[in-house]
Amino acid sequence: MSQQIILAQGTVIDVAVVNGQSIYYQGVQRDSLEIQIAKDSISFDELDKLTADMANTDRLTLITLEGDQKSQSVLEHYIIRTKLELKPITILSSNGESTDETIERYSVTLAQLTYQEQQVKQMADEIADAQKAIAALAFGGVK
Repeated sequence: MSQQIILAQGTVIDVAVVNGQSIYYQGVQRDSLEIQIAKDSISFDELDKLTADMANTDRLTLITLEGDQKSQSVLEHYIIRTKLELKPITILSSNGESTDETIERYSVTLAQLTYQEQQVKQMADEIADAQKAIAALAFGGVK
């Protein structure tokens, strides 16, 4: 099985594992994604830059290839980066037991906006668009 995440602006990142979980962050319970990435897939600085920009993580497309089967999921509003780290991962044997072998992967955790936060963001975007339209009308149109 292989997985990729496509960020909102189109960057494709090969990922090792994506784990969904619920976390308590900034005073509320949130859905989150822990995304583990092999160190040779992307540089830490590039991953930092990409995941720090909320516009990049507002819409994520997760593509999973398993044999000849391809599935795609769209994940929205995961714009709060709670963690970015180089993390040791214990390798599991084929029967699911821990081995003595560990590898290092980049791990980024992105938390989702709550429904209320999504509504406030949408309203703020609509107000900004209305203000631009008013300014354009007041000053003779957009150039």
